Amino acid sequence: MKKALAIAGILALSITPTASLADHLEPKESEIRPGGDLAHTNLSRFRLSGANLSGANLSNANLSNANLRVANLRDADLRGADLGGARLSGTMLLRADLSGITATNLRGCPSSLPSGWVCENNALIQR
Repeated sequence: MKKALAIAGILALSITPTASLADHLEPKESEIRPGGDLAHTNLSRFRLSGANLSGANLSNANLSNANLRVANLRDADLRGADLGGARLSGTMLLRADLSGITATNLRGCPSSLPSGWVCENNALIQR
């Protein structure tokens, strides 16, 4: 009986999808603010030019092709976020957590980056 339950448990884990519905959530306008919780939201192609998202939780958010010109993302949590193709000219990313981000084919480089990060060849690279 224990062996059958163990096998059933392993099978259940192996067929559980890794993505959740949260990966496709639309942002709540009230959360597009400093310290807001925008984790797992779809901000692809959003115009966030000049937005103050300092300290916001943007972990695993889809920011691909978003317009983030002159946005303030200082101290933001961007772990695992997709910034592919985003417009980052003038964006402040000082002390932001960029662990595991996708940031290629960028349209412009940020005005500030966390220590150890550079913008080269339209991509953010950790050194």
